Amino acid sequence: MRFTELTGISVGGADDWFDPVLTEDTPLYVDPFLVFEDTSPMFVDAHEAVVRFFATCRDLVHLDDGRRGRYWDKALRLLTFPEPKEFALGLSMGSPNGSGTDEHFAEQMADALETISRAVERRVAYVEMFSLFVPGLGVDRISDIFCNILKSRFISFTQEVCERHGIATETISVRHASWNSEAARWSDARLQLPRSPVTGEAVLLTPDRFLQDIPPRITASGFYRWAEANRNAALRDDLNYDLATALKEAERAERGRDIAKRRPDIAFDYVDDVAAQADLTPYDVSKDPELFVRWYEAARHGRHIETVDPVDQPDQSDFHAWLGTLVDRFTHAVEHSDLWRVLWNDDFTKPRKEKIVQAVAGQMWALLCERANVDISREANMGRGPVDFKFSAGWRRRALIEVKLMSNRKFRQGAEAQLPEYLKSEHISCAYYVCVGFTDSDLSDGRKALVREVCKAYEAKSGCTVTPRFIDARPKKSASNL
Repeated sequence: MRFTELTGISVGGADDWFDPVLTEDTPLYVDPFLVFEDTSPMFVDAHEAVVRFFATCRDLVHLDDGRRGRYWDKALRLLTFPEPKEFALGLSMGSPNGSGTDEHFAEQMADALETISRAVERRVAYVEMFSLFVPGLGVDRISDIFCNILKSRFISFTQEVCERHGIATETISVRHASWNSEAARWSDARLQLPRSPVTGEAVLLTPDRFLQDIPPRITASGFYRWAEANRNAALRDDLNYDLATALKEAERAERGRDIAKRRPDIAFDYVDDVAAQADLTPYDVSKDPELFVRWYEAARHGRHIETVDPVDQPDQSDFHAWLGTLVDRFTHAVEHSDLWRVLWNDDFTKPRKEKIVQAVAGQMWALLCERANVDISREANMGRGPVDFKFSAGWRRRALIEVKLMSNRKFRQGAEAQLPEYLKSEHISCAYYVCVGFTDSDLSDGRKALVREVCKAYEAKSGCTVTPRFIDARPKKSASNL
């Protein structure tokens, strides 16, 4: 259900707001760089507001001088950001309820501010800078943080849209509705806003000119590569790095975080350089070339959904086999129905991105799980790697499906720690590793052998059963031409 369906209104030519799906998260983000460039009265001072927020946190950390006292605790409360589910944007895609940033991240962000305050006089101007100090702070959490800090502006924007269209509102409690620099605290508020029938909480709208599929612009590994090219002498002479050593991506990230902590001045130079070169083109919501907007409708319409029969309740003794029937249904829909078309662009020359393939699969599985009374959930990157789909029918029957494109060159990235660690910590009994191929090369024997190796590595690390499955998403001839 989209917001316009709930309210019964139509988006006209004068409207500049995005029409969100309320039952699912849309895989787009509010891009801070786009907001900072905006000149409308409501957002023109957005950059200064973000700078002022982190200056307030930095002052609190500085007052305690690293002794973890009452000012430090106030800083932690400011640096704890709930997932702003009112926007229905981001990575979770399948539920408008994500994870936000908890006290674990708040501690690390406070540590970063303390390190910066001792080294340089400059103020933090970009949320993205914290990704140089805090592992696991990806674009989803950065967007969460940013939307929390500027939530009061999006509240005003939404109220303006509701007034213009005569949309009914209710008095709704909004968490982190605003913050006060003098009191150094968040304020919740009861405000007049439209209510989501899914979450029972407020709906917040955003200008579509702020939306983008944000790339990871500022990263610890990218920082190290930049420093190698631009601060070679400092790395070699001041920090004693051996620049001749070949490093893996994880090792570059570790070195990048080390440089940021030891030389925040270099980190600021890197962030300034990235900001100066940032792409300030918003995602084209109307044309939707990557299916980031219309994926929901595309996945829920067509013969592949209309003909879906219910599946039986999962057997108590073999949840793994039952999960396999879900994979079979998706495989059949792609290979023998019309679903493969959704996984390609409009002229079938370019496959969709991995997260769209995952979202489309999730729509079918959610429908089947609803009929079988099985819980399905999606999770964003929790610092140990992204987890695609979790299934549970009681505590003892819990399983996972990971969906990857065969063209993904990082099959082995999670085999060493990410997915196996999750399987163990969450007491998952079994998993499927579902790989979708779009070309002959994707579906070659060599690529399939690599997938099987990855699954064996998963099994060895986790002790769980990890079953590989392959889906042929190459374009199909119509039945009349066969």
